[in-house]
Amino acid sequence: MKILRFIPFIIIISILCSGCPDGKSVSSTANAIPREAEEIPLHNNPSDSKSILKETPPTPIVEKKASASILSAGDVIMHDAVIQSGKTESGIYDYTGIFEFVKPYAEKADYSIISYEGVCMDSDKNYTGYPLFNAPPAIISAFSYAGFDMVNNGNNHCLDRALDGLFETRSIIKQKNLQVIGTFQDAAEPRYKIQDINGIKVGFLSYTYGCNMNENRLTEEERSTHLSLIDRDKIETEIKTLKPKADIIIVLIHWGVEYRRNATDEQKKLAENIFSWGADIILGSHPHVVEPSETIEIDGDIKYLIYSMGNFLSNQIGGNNPNPRNNDLTEDGMMIDIQIEKDFQTGKTSIVSVKHIPTWVYRYTENGIYKYKIYPVPSLDHESLKDLDEALVEKLKNSYSRTMELVKDYP
Repeated sequence: MKILRFIPFIIIISILCSGCPDGKSVSSTANAIPREAEEIPLHNNPSDSKSILKETPPTPIVEKKASASILSAGDVIMHDAVIQSGKTESGIYDYTGIFEFVKPYAEKADYSIISYEGVCMDSDKNYTGYPLFNAPPAIISAFSYAGFDMVNNGNNHCLDRALDGLFETRSIIKQKNLQVIGTFQDAAEPRYKIQDINGIKVGFLSYTYGCNMNENRLTEEERSTHLSLIDRDKIETEIKTLKPKADIIIVLIHWGVEYRRNATDEQKKLAENIFSWGADIILGSHPHVVEPSETIEIDGDIKYLIYSMGNFLSNQIGGNNPNPRNNDLTEDGMMIDIQIEKDFQTGKTSIVSVKHIPTWVYRYTENGIYKYKIYPVPSLDHESLKDLDEALVEKLKNSYSRTMELVKDYP
């Protein structure tokens, strides 16, 4: 039985011999494909020509950070004149030309959002502007053409054709491969959207102060199922529900006082609450004029808020006879370019920068019909202004100055 004592030594010698036939080691299963090898002398004697390969384990390629750009635009309001501007000689509607100059911005962003006030129907071709907005579905096609990815339809005009209009509008938006938020098909649909943008999970929520009292025509169950009305308890619950599922949370909110250039104390308090509940960005709409932006720091994190992005497209043009509802301020709008970044080592997602791009609605006449263009004004000396008419450039620069005095880029 003593012979058994030698068996382990025999096995070890056998393994060593079979594993190193040329005097060099062979990589283990864990390191089957070495990324690099360093030649090391077998003995301390430099003259010894024998050597072995010391293998370096493969280094996994891990993305340390990811970044994404999010663009948000103000309200699109299809007044009667805007509706008619898109009607062609053949009777079909086409609004793509309106967005010609903003298209490069929406397309460049990783994800773009636009706010649409009203409904659009194919089954009801009684297209009307204020006070009950119903526009041709071609306006949604124009959003898609321009490069937008999501339509925020949570506003005071989403019930202008009752629930039928709300449902058909949602359907048309989705048919154009756009996401819709702010209105809902049924109770099973989540109140939020989560979009993976370059590996960053961005959560979206949308709320409106009301629907011009049309919500009172619905039952309590219908209001809860199909709308997203501002309610503090509801907002707190939904933000806290979304928080563990998203890296960053954006709240789109339709609120405030029309034609007022400053937020109310109630809005300021609600914004403070929204941030304290876990949101990171608040994008406001509804007042038809641009209102101030704020960048604040809470517990070391940067938060961004704009109370109103103004009118992106409307017929609220002052012209030669301005009035409280149609003036220079109602012609001004905004695109906001927000850059975010996620650090995969810490798991933290942060706002890296915010750039405000003022826009201006240009209304002109062609064959006796009003036509519209949305002009972006990135800066007072931007090259896009060089070839324009001098009078137009002056209006664009005035719009830029009015808007930028209320907002501030970050950093």
